[in-house]
Amino acid sequence: MPNYWKSGAARALLGMALLGVAVLTGCNKGASDTPTQTAVKVNKDEITVLEVNEQLSRLPGGLSQEQIDQAKRNALESLVHRKLLVQQAIEQKLDRDPAVLAALEGSRENILAQAYVTRVITPQAKPSEQEIHQYYVDNPDLFSQRKIFRVNEFTIGASADQAREIQAVAPSMSTLDQLGKWLGDRRIPFAFEGGVRNAEQLPLQILPKVASLRKNEILVFLPPDGRLRAVQVLDSAVQPVEEKRAAPVIEGYLTNTKREKLAAEEVLRLQKSGRIEYLGEYARIAAGTPAPAPAPAPAPAAGDASKEKGISGLK
Repeated sequence: MPNYWKSGAARALLGMALLGVAVLTGCNKGASDTPTQTAVKVNKDEITVLEVNEQLSRLPGGLSQEQIDQAKRNALESLVHRKLLVQQAIEQKLDRDPAVLAALEGSRENILAQAYVTRVITPQAKPSEQEIHQYYVDNPDLFSQRKIFRVNEFTIGASADQAREIQAVAPSMSTLDQLGKWLGDRRIPFAFEGGVRNAEQLPLQILPKVASLRKNEILVFLPPDGRLRAVQVLDSAVQPVEEKRAAPVIEGYLTNTKREKLAAEEVLRLQKSGRIEYLGEYARIAAGTPAPAPAPAPAPAAGDASKEKGISGLK
């Protein structure tokens, strides 16, 4: 499936909910489990319950007890293997290697930065019930009038000038075969793919246009990945999504969108209030200044030229 079907904002919004995938939750924990309890002893080290639960936190809900037990066994085995390798790395003094130390510090900073976003910025990004409802109302093609489409499509390797010409001639064609012949005559490369696409798999900005296409009508557009597409809708069917079912996923989408905006604003605020100084070559790079041209090679001295000429004359 082409990348643009996978990366649109609408897919991120509804993909999980409309496919019926369970909301991700942590696995059940025993009533006596606490983060500081030891789950496994590996030589002189320990693996805590907190580490095990962190491994299990990404599992889907609704698992049977047998499935949960198997997941815990897998998590324990993975953590034990990791601990054994870590112990050997320390024994070999790899924890003192400069490259390893730099990687560890980078990981630490990534974790801290993500923790700040998660614990400080994310709570501010939670949308209100009215915002969730309004998004449902404002996007009928995703919800109340949602469709699934049976399509044929081309991915076209066109230049900017060719893309404009293709967009002009495609609406007059009744099939992609005609467009394919037209492209072939001009030696413009393209690849064919057909299948079923849900509304949420389409880029949000072109979804209303696709939803309004008549049977066999062709739409040519340039998605975010920058590769020209031609889509022909062969058939479609309405499959609406109720607001109650869509609300949790809309909330997640709006939260993510607002969190990204708030995080960008926070970084800008910190940049303005902080003191950031680029040094040496990095000052030029940060400013976008071109690198200086290399100095020309010095011209040979007159005596050297004469000597070179004399040597040439002996050959």
